[in-house]
Amino acid sequence: MRPLCLLPLLLLGSCDPAAPPVKSLGNDEIPLVIEQLCPGDSNCPDSGDGKLYVGAAKRDITPLVEPFVDLPDKDGKYNGVHGFGEPFTDLNGNGVFDPVWIAGYGEGRQAFGVHDPNWVRCYVLKQNETTIAHCAVDVVGYFRDESQQMRADLDPKLGIDLLVMSATHVHETKDSIGIWGASATESGFDPEWMRWIRASTIAAITEAVGKLKPAKLAIASILVEDPGHDMTHYVSDTRDPVVIDNRLHLFQYDGEDGKPIVTVINWSAHPEAAGSKNRYISSDFVHYLRETVEKGTGSDVVYVSGSLGGQIGPGRVEPVTDDGKVIKDDGFPFIDAWGTSVGRFALKAFAARKEVASPKLAFRSASFNIHVENLFYHTAGILGLFKRQFFGFDKTKALVGENTPLIDTEVAYITLGPVAIITCPGELLPENFVGGYDGSYAGTWPFTKADSKGPVDLTKAPKPPYLIDLMQGEKEHRMVWGLTLDFVGYIVPRYDFILSEDAPYLNEAEGDHYEETNSVGPRAAPEIVGTMRQLIESAIPFAKPVSP
Repeated sequence: MRPLCLLPLLLLGSCDPAAPPVKSLGNDEIPLVIEQLCPGDSNCPDSGDGKLYVGAAKRDITPLVEPFVDLPDKDGKYNGVHGFGEPFTDLNGNGVFDPVWIAGYGEGRQAFGVHDPNWVRCYVLKQNETTIAHCAVDVVGYFRDESQQMRADLDPKLGIDLLVMSATHVHETKDSIGIWGASATESGFDPEWMRWIRASTIAAITEAVGKLKPAKLAIASILVEDPGHDMTHYVSDTRDPVVIDNRLHLFQYDGEDGKPIVTVINWSAHPEAAGSKNRYISSDFVHYLRETVEKGTGSDVVYVSGSLGGQIGPGRVEPVTDDGKVIKDDGFPFIDAWGTSVGRFALKAFAARKEVASPKLAFRSASFNIHVENLFYHTAGILGLFKRQFFGFDKTKALVGENTPLIDTEVAYITLGPVAIITCPGELLPENFVGGYDGSYAGTWPFTKADSKGPVDLTKAPKPPYLIDLMQGEKEHRMVWGLTLDFVGYIVPRYDFILSEDAPYLNEAEGDHYEETNSVGPRAAPEIVGTMRQLIESAIPFAKPVSP
């Protein structure tokens, strides 16, 4: 247990004691504020030739891992001190050993080397006066504060109306958030590396804008499963109830000459199968998926994670290699077989893609405030592990109820012809998007695990319509871009949000309730999913949100 009770809560971050709490619409939903509407805003008219222009670029952002010689102590034992006080190669020439702490599991996981590269991959869409830059970065999460700084640093001459940053959520690279350092009280956040990611992203966007050219759009989607809705070899859910949105979405952008510009893939699974014991930098299965599709299409691939909350991923998966071997243990053979097999589904979708004639590009976005009720996150704020601002609370009072710290976050709704995309600033449990409380999204997995210790009361589950039911376009082309525009942890339906009674947020409640320990709190679903729903349904602005 972390020593939360020993920490003075009144030291939490910087704040504005006078800032009023968020007012809700009821059930903790927040009044919607449309921040941008494009085309439609005065600075975003719908004038031009109507053509869709696309450009793409990427940059390698692999962390620098300095090689070292691991020496035994005087008794011939290895004491776990790696590189500190031992011979090392000073790759950056600063005269000191610089450890790299890997994010996504527990703290203290030091990198020993690089298995495969990390990337930021960007593409830009422009139609008339509407321009969207979308970048996917191979990190566990990417805070809105980083995106806001990047927006400020972008050259206005690039004409970007909306910068959309997505994290692939890989669990095998350097800490981009701050809570996976050498120990529970030390941050793994490296400001220099984060500045380099911002600079690399801006360089990629600038290159992509310079390469804009008229493009054709083709789209496809496919269920990643074997006959009989069998997902055994591809994706599982280890939290009751089992709800998996296993549809893979593919966008293919080609020039008018038929040459590929970029392929965009959206699918839902945790990139964590290299395992918690892995000590080498990797993009996990995403690396092999991208490589498979790039070899088959001749096009660079941008991978975007979907609704992967609730441990959607490799938990019970047994991928199969090319020679028919079933892989049961995590590690690099697992992610190779897994990513390659999912990549082949993407190639099937690519072969069946259909061209969209004259697709119309539009978006609207909303910024809003959400409550941070997680006591561990309060502690991380006190210790300075998180590099973002908490605000809107009275620092002279206990941080409970309405006197709870706020953060600002953001969602966007993007449409492109028959395609509709709603972004989510965290790890959305799929039932928030598709429902599935009737077992229709479980495939051949048991809807409720036989060993479940905390059965879910489905009579209290949200009723339809769900987000996917409210969206525009063709249903097989409606999707979530998860961990996009922010990173706020798991978004658990409120009826199923259960905390440990003895140590809330620090220990799990009995049953399948790990996700609660890494969520901002029970109001996350109504505040975030409620805003996503309102953004889909409405374009009417209400009052402005609280500012930090």
